[in-house]
This record gives sequence, structure tokens and C-alpha cells, in this order.
Amino acid sequence: MSDVDPRASQNYKDDKFGIVIDSGSSGSRIQIYKWKDPKTLSKSSDPEILQSPPKITQEKHWTKKISPGISTYNSNKKIKQIWSNHYSELMRFAEEIIPAGKHSETPVFVLSTAGMRLLPKKTQNKILSETCSSIRRNTNFLLPNCDNFVQIIDGSTEGIYGWLGLNYLMGQFKNYDSKSSIHESIGFMDMGGASTQIAFVPSSEDQIKKHNNDLSKVLLRNINGQTQTWDVFVATWLGFGANEARRRFIQQLVNLALVNEELQGNLNDPCLPKGATLDYEYEGNTYKINGVGNYEMCIKSIYPLLMKSIPCDDEPCLFNGIHGPKLDFEKDKFVGISEYWYTANDIFHSGGEYDYKGFNVKVKEYCESQWDNILQNSKNGDYSGLDPDKFLKDACFKASWVMNILHEGFELPRIGFELNSDKEQDQDSQNITNKHIPFKSADSVEGEELSWTLGKILLFASSQIEPADNKNSLDIGIFPSEISGKSFVPGGLIKGGNSNSIDDDSDDEKDGTLGHFIYSMIFFFLLAFFIYSFGLKHFGRWNGKIKKIHVPIEIRRRANYVISKLPGLENLANNFNMYQQMENSYTLEEGVGSSPSVDSSPKQNPGNSSVLRTRSAIGLDEGYDDQSAGTNGKIKPFSPRVNNFLNKPFVIPKKNSFYQVSENNSRESLSRTVSNPSLTRSKMP
Repeated sequence: MSDVDPRASQNYKDDKFGIVIDSGSSGSRIQIYKWKDPKTLSKSSDPEILQSPPKITQEKHWTKKISPGISTYNSNKKIKQIWSNHYSELMRFAEEIIPAGKHSETPVFVLSTAGMRLLPKKTQNKILSETCSSIRRNTNFLLPNCDNFVQIIDGSTEGIYGWLGLNYLMGQFKNYDSKSSIHESIGFMDMGGASTQIAFVPSSEDQIKKHNNDLSKVLLRNINGQTQTWDVFVATWLGFGANEARRRFIQQLVNLALVNEELQGNLNDPCLPKGATLDYEYEGNTYKINGVGNYEMCIKSIYPLLMKSIPCDDEPCLFNGIHGPKLDFEKDKFVGISEYWYTANDIFHSGGEYDYKGFNVKVKEYCESQWDNILQNSKNGDYSGLDPDKFLKDACFKASWVMNILHEGFELPRIGFELNSDKEQDQDSQNITNKHIPFKSADSVEGEELSWTLGKILLFASSQIEPADNKNSLDIGIFPSEISGKSFVPGGLIKGGNSNSIDDDSDDEKDGTLGHFIYSMIFFFLLAFFIYSFGLKHFGRWNGKIKKIHVPIEIRRRANYVISKLPGLENLANNFNMYQQMENSYTLEEGVGSSPSVDSSPKQNPGNSSVLRTRSAIGLDEGYDDQSAGTNGKIKPFSPRVNNFLNKPFVIPKKNSFYQVSENNSRESLSRTVSNPSLTRSKMP
């Protein structure tokens, strides 16, 4: 951080601030953003300002990362240390940058990703609850609602935030024309260690209409109060990140060893450079993996990992059974971050505009190199100082995986691949570059970091603007697709929201214990009532062989009092009163005063029995479910389960739940030698 306090020379009166903490698997990174008060900007006469969302800015030193990830605080002892050992450092960092007078109006979002998704639900709730309460206790920043400000976001939400951040930096939200039905945007691709994601707006109006149920609606608000509406397709593939794909690939090799005893634990890996070796532990056995450096075989061996053969509900399919709009790379433009950038830039120095021919040649040369030569090149500084065992051994596989995802998964054309001569290939690549770039990799745009956290704060800043039409305006945020079954993701504050609604496990246990006690008591009283009510009818027939069980009047009175206080059991309480009154006219001797019995067996009332069997057979007895509940706890009229099933939207089932997901984003903390470090808007026509 600079020794000079930036607040000393700047006037922050009309500035708004926002904090987003990305709590990933390897650590937490705080991002501090600033924008001008929309009320001040609304007086501007500049159409570009009025027809655009707020301009978000960030100084270079307004970010800080600490390790390890919050998911490592997974015990009661560690959870109590979340503030002192983790978030206190980040929040003190924010307090040094943001003026004290602005703290109470500065929102802080703590959004967790892959690492937290893997923890048990109770552990998640404890961590989130302690995070929220500790920030509230120790800072004055705005945190009005724990559920919406401190949460775990899913891959799809993260993908849309990334799409928002990318298109904001590329200037796609400026001068939004609400009268036009098609608005140009840039597609977003992200590949981490555990998963890969894509988010884009189909370039064709017909595609938008055809896939309307698959598209999420993302709403922003301009300074003039008008709303921007974007139809975004987003998909995420768990287990298809670079590290998980590598693990699955090695597992394939091990599976071969399990069915071929002649291999004796020695396996050949075509994606490992010649002479390189690694050991792989599986079920107590150690397998020795030997590198053979065969690039063509590597590419072919990786392809099955895409699982392209899995059918999806509707064509077209991308891969692993995921349906989505067809990508039109003649019109669509995409930017890939994370592994798309790391692999291309750090090792092959090919970040930026993607050239299949040039990248393919470099990857092939690397994959078929001797490991000793790669180590020597690393010492000479060729690979950005990356650790050989941790990164260089997997570089051939990861580069090949990236190309498989792009060309086989998303069907990006191999530019110049089928041309006959190098001269024709070079000319074709040059023509494409001049006209249309279908894919680029990047980690920044014009020097500004490309992060999904920017998309989150953009939604918040946009949501603070008053709508031009109060009656017909929609909330700012993300409306997930109809088939996703997910809830609305708000951009800003929720009016009337519960500010303390994150579950505290200790409270859950207390409430659960009390709840079990109450329901146990209710069960006991109902059982006693049943015995008392029907004992006179049935026990009296046994001619004194069994003494009739009698519930003392004092117990019944107490039961009556407790039950009368429980909502919905007033009728039961009235029945207790009725039987207490009847007791005055009955003697308690066996067989005396027994009321007439009603035999409801099938023989006596076959009609009723048939109805019950029929209703049970077609599932009507289970008609009352959660979906039939109305407002205020009231139950709507009977709704057969078969109708509920037909009325439910089709939901894509979760795939690959057998994956043992682990994500390693530690490369974020490395200092990398950057070539072509930043996208420019002018380069992306």
C-alpha cells in the first residue's frame, strides 16, 4: 500500500463505497470499490452517463488476500477464531481505505465459493453465522441481512457475476437502448480447479426465444432510472476443472491397471513429458506413472472425459448432458479467465488472442520434450517461476484439456486447421484477427482486474438507483431460468428481510430439543385420550378379564390445558371437556356404561374401504404436500400428487455426484510474468 493516504487529497462527499470478500478454497480476497452517488449523476446532461449504470472504480492497492481458505475453519474451536485469525485483518484493511464517515453506509458482502460448498450444512451455517455476527460486533460497516450479505453462492451465480464484470469492463452496458431487442455482449468462460463455467447472451433473437426457459434474466438500472434486461445462458460443470479432470484422467490409468495384472502397477501417461514420473496413491496401493510424452495420444485419451455421449433432454447439447443454445462463433465473442489464462500465458506465453495453430505447436513441443530439458528451461526462467512438480508436470495435460473443452466441448472452430499450406494458414488467421476474434484469454481489461466480485458490486450500485417507473419496475438482480428451480438473487437490500436469519446450530439444537419434548408430550396425551375414549367401547366386552385402563382426572385436566394452548388443537381440547362431563354419568365398573361401538371394518363398510384403497393406489392420500400450502400457513384445497407432478417444471438432474471434488487455486498468490497482460476494448470489435 502507498505510504500516502489517498483520502488526504480527495473529496469523498459524493462517493459511495462497497466491499466484496471472495472467500474461496485457498483464501479470502477483499475487493474495495467506489462509485459516484447516482443522485448527483442524474443531473448530468451527458446521454452516455444517463443511459449507463454507475461507473465503478477501484485503486490498484484496494485488494488484499489472506490464506488459508475459510473452509479450513471447520471445527467449533476454529470457528471461534474466524474473526481474530481471518476476517479482522481484511476488515482493518478496509477501514484504513474507506473514510470513517462512510463506514455505516458501506455494504460488505462475504461470498463463499467452492471450498465452502463441500462442507456439511451444519458446519456451513456455523461459519456463516460467526462470520456475520463477528463483522457486526467489530465494525460499523453495513450488514443488514445475513442471508443475503454473508452466503455461499453456487457456480451459476458466480458465472453470471463474472459475465457482468467482464461486460462492464468491456463497455457493453454503456448507452443501453431499451427499444432494441438485441444487445451485443461478450461471452464469459471460467475454468478453476474443480469446475468450469460459461455465461453468454445468444446473438440471435430466434435462439433467445427458442431457449427462453434456459435463460436467466439479469436486470441492471441506469443512472436515469431505466432498466437494462439481459437474457443470459449460464452453465457450470462440477468435476470439469483442470485439477479434477487431471485426477479423473489418472484414475482412468489406474482402472486399466486393475484389469491388467501384467502392468504390475507401472502405468504410462501420454500427457506427462518424457522421463517425468509421479506416484499415485489409491486404496492403499501406490502406482508409478511414467511419462511417455505422446501429444496425439494425449489429446485422444482426454476426449472421453468430456462425456459427450451422455444424452440431454433437448438438443443441442454442449457436453456431459448439458443442454444449451448453440454457440455461434462467427458472431459470438468469448473471453476465458483463470486456467484459460494461466496455462496459455504462464507456460506457453500465448495469452490474449487465441491462435489454434500457434498454441497447438507450442503444446505439442512441450508435451514431447524430455523432462530434464523442461527443468533446465525452468531454471532459465522460461515458465514464470512455476514449481516444476506442482505445475509443470501437469502443464501438458491442462493445455490439452483446455483445447478439448474449447474445440470439442464448445465447438470453437480450429482456425486454419484444414488449410493446406502454412502461408494460407497465416493469411486465414490474419483475416480472422482483423475481422472477428471468437476467443481470448485474459486476467484484466485495460489494467483493471477481471473478477466476478465486480459483477456483484455492480448489481448493488445499480439497485440503489430509483426506478423511472415505480409501478412497473422489477427488482434489480438475477432471475434464474425456469428450469433451474432457483430463487431470485437480489442485487441490493431486501425490504423487511430478517437480519438474523442465518441458522445458529446451537439454537437449532435447543429448538430441536424443545420441539421433540413438545411433540413427545402431545403424542403421550393423544395416546392416553385414545385409550380412554375407546376403552369403554372395547374392553367391556372381555367380561372383566382385563382391567380397563383409566387415566386419572388430574392428568387429563393438565393435558387439556396444555393442548388448548397449542394452535390447531382446540377441537381436541373440547373433546376432553366433553368426556370429563360424561364421566359423571358413567360408573367405572367393567362393562357398565359402554357406548355403542361402530365397526368400520371392510365387511361392514366395504364402500369406504374401497375408496381408501383406490386413493392410496393412485397416490391421492399423499396429495397434501409442501406445494399445496397457501399463505399464512393455511392449506389450499386438495391437490392430487399426480397434478403436482405434471405442473412441476422439468429440472436438469445433478450430474456426477460421485466426483470427489477438490479445488486448488493457489496459483492466484504467485507472482507471474505477464505477457499481453490486459485486454483492450478496441481489440474486441
